Amino acid sequence: MIAVEHLVTLSAVRRTGSIGGAAAELGYTPSAVSQQVKRLERRVGGAVLDRVGRGVVLTELGRHLVDEGSDILARLEALESGLGRVAGGPVTGAVRLVAFSTAVRGLVAPTLRRLRMQEPLLDVTVVEHDPHEAIDLVASGGADAALVHNWGDLPLPFPAHVEVVTLGVDTADVLVPADHPLAGAASASALELADAEWVCAPEGSVCHGWLTHMFDLHGRRPLIRHWSMEFSSHVGLVAEGVCVSLVPRLGRELLPPSVVALPLTDPVPTRRVMMTWRTSMAPSPAIARVHEALVAESAGRLAPPAPAAP
Repeated sequence: MIAVEHLVTLSAVRRTGSIGGAAAELGYTPSAVSQQVKRLERRVGGAVLDRVGRGVVLTELGRHLVDEGSDILARLEALESGLGRVAGGPVTGAVRLVAFSTAVRGLVAPTLRRLRMQEPLLDVTVVEHDPHEAIDLVASGGADAALVHNWGDLPLPFPAHVEVVTLGVDTADVLVPADHPLAGAASASALELADAEWVCAPEGSVCHGWLTHMFDLHGRRPLIRHWSMEFSSHVGLVAEGVCVSLVPRLGRELLPPSVVALPLTDPVPTRRVMMTWRTSMAPSPAIARVHEALVAESAGRLAPPAPAAP
């Protein structure tokens, strides 16, 4: 019979595109992954991997094993996830959590501090990724759960086999230099900043999508002159009077006196902060406990989500 761990390993190789990537994801050495692949090949009587440059790709036999084995692994995951609920007792297990940067600072860090004291047998590890990558990792089994966000009405590509719950709503302000003409205003509209020079996250990021969408609503395009993934870098550029930036409140660092946070109107830039996990992980007490702790932390840092329309 084919060993389940060999299917798990082969799936990780397909997901990461290399032996080394699968080893890092699973916590094995590359040698251990190679040995598992060789044992699987002896079991099925053929090669499951082909080397391409520095990486590997699955052969037709390898793809067949991963495709047909995915349902088996999902059912086993659901079975294992529910064991703690049936057995009772303290919450145990490991949760691989992926989160975007401001959520790591504003939600995850204080949540992990509390969980370490309250649930000593629960092991949560965190990796930082942008929402699109985080969703892919959860959907493919590279992570157990993720915190993601979307701005305004811009959708995120959630696959059918993941569950999504909203933790709350965050708001962004435009950061302007203290000597900017609008720095003393109570608020500003996007049109009032149409000629400003901006720093923004790279194209393809959720934050870039929202900034451009905000101006698209007025038939304009923002003048983006600088690019950075780190909001700390945005603050530094604004502090020197180089540009302005749209920065969320969640996880935002203490601003220097040379930077002013100005609320925006028309539109108000808000984003939903959500947690997602595979449906097969829904019975997991470990996932449920992490979700419960994040909900409690979000209550003091995010606005409640708007009620669903009837």
